[in-house]
Amino acid sequence: MPVAPPWRDRGYGLALAAALPAVALLAACTPLSLTLRWPGMPVLVMAVGVLPLLEEIVFRLGVHDTLATRLPGRVGALSHANLLTAACFALAHLLQHPPGWALATFVPALVFGALWERHRRLFVPVSVHAFYNLTYLCLLGAPTGVS
Repeated sequence: MPVAPPWRDRGYGLALAAALPAVALLAACTPLSLTLRWPGMPVLVMAVGVLPLLEEIVFRLGVHDTLATRLPGRVGALSHANLLTAACFALAHLLQHPPGWALATFVPALVFGALWERHRRLFVPVSVHAFYNLTYLCLLGAPTGVS
């Protein structure tokens, strides 16, 4: 059965809609000791334009597809490749984020991977990833105590 175009796919719409409550939950768990500020245009362009594209190329076209050929199978609705790629994605975020925030990227990474498996069009996970990052920056800004 052919998959609907992303803009008509209910899963794509739900993935976009989930950004606000997901980031709001992250904001609620953010320690008050972290001073948050608006990051400025260069960071916004990187976080919303460049990084989602680069990360999705690495994690979907690279890690996810490589694992999918080597580790077929599923755990419920999730492929082994998606689960392991999401874990790698979260671990990679430890380089720039506190551990709790890095761990919080695991679930969105599962969403990005599921969208990749469903549509096989890079712009689908890239656009959702960019929207999550934009929501994150609008609600949380950039932590000043984290490099």
